[in-house]
Amino acid sequence: MRIFETSLADVVVLQSAISEDSPGFPADCFDEHMFHATLRAAGLSIPQSLILDSHIHLNGGMLRGLNYQLPPHAQGNLIRTFSGSAYVVAVDMRRGSMTFGKWAGVELRGDNPNMLWIPQGFAHGYIALEDNTHIQVRKTHRDNTEFQRKIRWNDAAIDINWPKLAEIHVSKEDAVAPPFVNSEPHSEFLHGTTEPVELKIIGDERGSLIAIEPGLNIPFEIKRVYYIYGTLPDVGRGFHAHRRLEQMAICVAGSCIMVIDDGVTRQEVKLESANKALLIRNMIWREMHEFSDDCVLLVLASEYYDESDYIRDYEQFIQEVNDGKK
Repeated sequence: MRIFETSLADVVVLQSAISEDSPGFPADCFDEHMFHATLRAAGLSIPQSLILDSHIHLNGGMLRGLNYQLPPHAQGNLIRTFSGSAYVVAVDMRRGSMTFGKWAGVELRGDNPNMLWIPQGFAHGYIALEDNTHIQVRKTHRDNTEFQRKIRWNDAAIDINWPKLAEIHVSKEDAVAPPFVNSEPHSEFLHGTTEPVELKIIGDERGSLIAIEPGLNIPFEIKRVYYIYGTLPDVGRGFHAHRRLEQMAICVAGSCIMVIDDGVTRQEVKLESANKALLIRNMIWREMHEFSDDCVLLVLASEYYDESDYIRDYEQFIQEVNDGKK
C-alpha cells in the first residue's frame, strides 16, 4: 500500500497494489493491519478500528455534505468509489490547527482502488461526477444525531473549488447548513494538546462505578494499560514525551501533580479524583510529582511500548516541536 499526501497534512490518499496480469484487476478491498502500518510509517496517528460501512449511491451532480461529528463521537472516514467517479473534499475543523478552515479535494474513480483517509476532526463531502456512482465510507464511529454537525458546502469563507458541472443538486438539509463562521470546531485530535475529561459516575447506595469506553469517553483505541503505585512523595517520574502515543491518566486513588509542557507553556494539573482524567496527546512533555502515599495512577495508552517513540531529552523535545512548526 502506497500513501500520497494532500494539501492537508493528515488527509492522505492510499493506493493498494493491484495486478493486471489477468482481465480486470484483483485487489484486496481493505486490510486494517496494512492500513495501520502505512499510516504509522508515514508518522500519522493510528485510528480506532473502522466499525461501520456506509454505501452511498449518487447520480451525476448530486452533492452531499459537508458533514462531521463532534467528540466523543467524532468520525474518521476511509472513502472509496466502487463505480462511477466522485470528487471528495475534506475541511479541517480542528481549532488551533495550522490548517484550520482549509480544504483538500481528491477525485476517486471506480476503475482504481485509491482511497481517501479523512481522520477525526475534519468535515467531509462529495459530489458525483457521473451517474450511477457508488461510494463506500468506512467509519470509526457510528452515526450519532446528537453530535452530527454540518457546514455550508459553498461557503465563501472556505472557498472550495468544486468541479464545474452543468447542474449541482443539494439536499434541503445541506442547502441550509450553517456557514463556517457559525460552526462548532473543536481542539481534539491535535498533537501537542491536553484536555481534562470528567468521567461519568454510575452508582447507588452500594457504591460507584466508572466505565472507560473507547469511542465514548476516550478518543483512541486502547493498546496498553498500566498503573503506577508505591512512589515516594519526593520522587519524580515521567520526564519524557511521545512522538505518536497518546494517553489518558487517572488517579484512581490518592493524588499526584502532573506537569505538562507543550514546548511553549508549562502548567501543573493536580489529579486527585477517580472521575477526573487528563487526556495527553502526542508531543507533550510530562512529569509526575508529589505522589501521595496511597496514589495509584492508572494510564491508558494508544500504542504498545516502543522505545523509539520516546523523547527523553528535553532539548531534543523542544527541537522536534520547533521542527514541526516549520
